[in-house]
Amino acid sequence: MPLYRQRWRAAPPRPNLAGARPGALCGAARGARAAAPWAAGLAALQALAVLSLVALAPARPAAAQPAAQASVAEPERSDPAQDILIEGLGFSKLILSLEVDKVLTVAPGYQPLAPLVEKNLCWSGVFNLAGGATRYCHINGTPGRIDMRLALTLEQGKAVARLYDAGPEQLVLFQDVVPLDGSAGEEWIMDVVNRMTARITGQPGLLGSTLAFVLKQPGYAKVVVATTTHGLRLRLLSHNRDINILPRINKQGVGMVYTVLGNRGSQVYFENLSPNDPAAIASYFLTEPGSLNSGGTFSPDGSQVIVTMSVNQNADLFLFDLRKKVHTQITSRQGIETQAHWSPDGKQLVFVSDRSGSPQIYLMDMDTREDIRLTFDGVYNADPRWSPDGRSILFTKRVNDIDQIHIMDPYGENVREVTHGRYTSEQAEWSPDGRQIVFASNRTGEYKLYIVSTDGTNLRRLTSSGPGFEENSPSWTARRLVR
Repeated sequence: MPLYRQRWRAAPPRPNLAGARPGALCGAARGARAAAPWAAGLAALQALAVLSLVALAPARPAAAQPAAQASVAEPERSDPAQDILIEGLGFSKLILSLEVDKVLTVAPGYQPLAPLVEKNLCWSGVFNLAGGATRYCHINGTPGRIDMRLALTLEQGKAVARLYDAGPEQLVLFQDVVPLDGSAGEEWIMDVVNRMTARITGQPGLLGSTLAFVLKQPGYAKVVVATTTHGLRLRLLSHNRDINILPRINKQGVGMVYTVLGNRGSQVYFENLSPNDPAAIASYFLTEPGSLNSGGTFSPDGSQVIVTMSVNQNADLFLFDLRKKVHTQITSRQGIETQAHWSPDGKQLVFVSDRSGSPQIYLMDMDTREDIRLTFDGVYNADPRWSPDGRSILFTKRVNDIDQIHIMDPYGENVREVTHGRYTSEQAEWSPDGRQIVFASNRTGEYKLYIVSTDGTNLRRLTSSGPGFEENSPSWTARRLVR
């Protein structure tokens, strides 16, 4: 049992969609930044899905790895007025008082580990530090508040970490040992913080987990790659010569769908991420070439996928059974219906449709197939993503002609701004524990991925890719696919 739990209000009841007002949706799809010349209709669909398409780039060998990341990140603009501004979302992290014994600070082997301890505590999404020597954390809350004490002492040539409750009992909540002989690096520190997180919250820590995203390299087509929470290594996940976009990894981290754009049109591909598992579903194309196919969202158990597919010149949502290899149409209205995302309990679906004149977000009951419109404010609302607990929905909303990330409840109410400023911020995705958000923003002049805590603190770049590289469409899984 976890020692601490965030206090939540009771779960909201499911909206009753029967007899709900029909929500007139909106129509013209967002203009693509650059669409391939072979499919005018595809441009509209891809634009609505917030794609940044390019004409087919020079092909690269199928097994080639992405170009190495630049060792030095490009300088970001220094004008404070140009920075992304993050609004707090009201989530309170635990504040640790970090207390390091003076004897330990001068012990051989400790100095290289000191910044790693502070960095990984901050990047966990669970803790903020009081008394840290680095700037990885920014405390946002009651001045002087301390929830726990993390004491680091030197014992028998090793660093001993003890986490104490801040109450008068001074209970030891967690204890671990870090060797100082050079055998403990960042992976060791990450493991300690992850286990401490699990002990305190009841959920496994996510340090070292995997984020998949689309990488556009200069002179190459877009590929799907994966990296860790620290953005230090890349693994190629797509293996073809075409343009690959919109990756989505299932909750179990064993399967992924993404869209492949080639000379014959667009297809949705299922990729088996556990090839050594005899029970795993083999990789295959879900859709046939020649029609407009895009996106994908997994059911909670990973056995089904909903994608956008064009039939009779209309783009609707279809449910695919991955093992039976059969599909069922679940929407049939005029207009483009795309960007579906399944609720954690499997009972509801959010998606984007332009049936009323501009892209807006809808909620569907998966039992009755009835839907209601959630967003009415603004001419562009897209990228809906359920939070892991099903209590909130992230989405992109256009404000003053700039896309920004917002959050709302499952009724479309209590809309709150997450980002604002002069830069576009879009394609937000929750971390598997719901404590952090990864999103794409053009604050450097090119789209890069950023991570921020859901309380609005600790904004950071995910990777250090250099000029000419663009990153978008992140998907986050708790599984470690990159070592």
